[in-house]
Amino acid sequence: MTKSVIVTMYFNLKTLKDSSQDTRPLEFYLTNGRGTLQLEHPMIIFCDSTTQPLIKALRDEYVSPEQCPTIYIEKNFTDYDYYNQTWPIIVENRKRSKYYKNPNDRNTPSYYLVCMFKIMALQMAAQRDDFDASHYFWIDFGCSHVAGKEMKEPAERMLENPRPKVSALYLHYKNSSELQDVANFCDTGACAMACTVFSVERSYVSKLYSCMWAIFYDLLAKGHGHTDEQVMTLCYDRHPDLFNLYYGDYYSVISNYHYVFKDWHTVKWCFINNAIAAGRQDLAKAAAQNILDSISANFLTIPDAEKAYIESVVST
Repeated sequence: MTKSVIVTMYFNLKTLKDSSQDTRPLEFYLTNGRGTLQLEHPMIIFCDSTTQPLIKALRDEYVSPEQCPTIYIEKNFTDYDYYNQTWPIIVENRKRSKYYKNPNDRNTPSYYLVCMFKIMALQMAAQRDDFDASHYFWIDFGCSHVAGKEMKEPAERMLENPRPKVSALYLHYKNSSELQDVANFCDTGACAMACTVFSVERSYVSKLYSCMWAIFYDLLAKGHGHTDEQVMTLCYDRHPDLFNLYYGDYYSVISNYHYVFKDWHTVKWCFINNAIAAGRQDLAKAAAQNILDSISANFLTIPDAEKAYIESVVST
């Protein structure tokens, strides 16, 4: 059985009707998509008629189709029913919001829906079952923009040893009482979990799909909705049993998949300390233990005083 299959997408966002001045051009994604396209694992790419030949040329340059198969699912993004059904609702919701006042904001209603498409793409990939995969990895097409140009080695390490359930990076812990104020959480643009890269065990794909879209439509009905990452944060809060967390910042969304290689300050200040303040010592201990495991495996070095603090969290 093929263990890991990569799922990604690139649609030409500049062609969408609400693209803004800050919408990133085709060249940005083609440059930063090279890191993803170099990965030597089976890949399913959702794209449109403009992007498909450009993506295929790059993929074939890096990875032989015979060596590593790639499936291109070509369909204009505006031809997906959910886009046309929900775009007008998001537009009206945002007219009433205090947050969306910059006409050049990159996070347009279309961009929000493109980001939410990740969950739909994973479901469609699992239903197609082209590679008899045990795990599906969502990897943003242009993720080397934050994960670094030299992402291949840590990405291959991640892909070769997938974690169970839904494995996602939690950046900035939010407690349940904070998340109950959905209007404040969503409309101020706050993010907590990263959806740049995450993995889903095959048997969890439909569960994640159902929970994420239930939350998306609930937010839509209540007039809210900013990013897929907010939906994922609410999904974890309501269904923690689906998840297997890891920790770090956007820059370590690939490298920290198993161990904390970098951004340990973010893990301490934004996750561990926030979890302790929220009375979730269990979550703080798990993150602290991950740091200690990383030190023991010689992947991380931190000052002695900081190590003592992390050890105190685990022993409390």
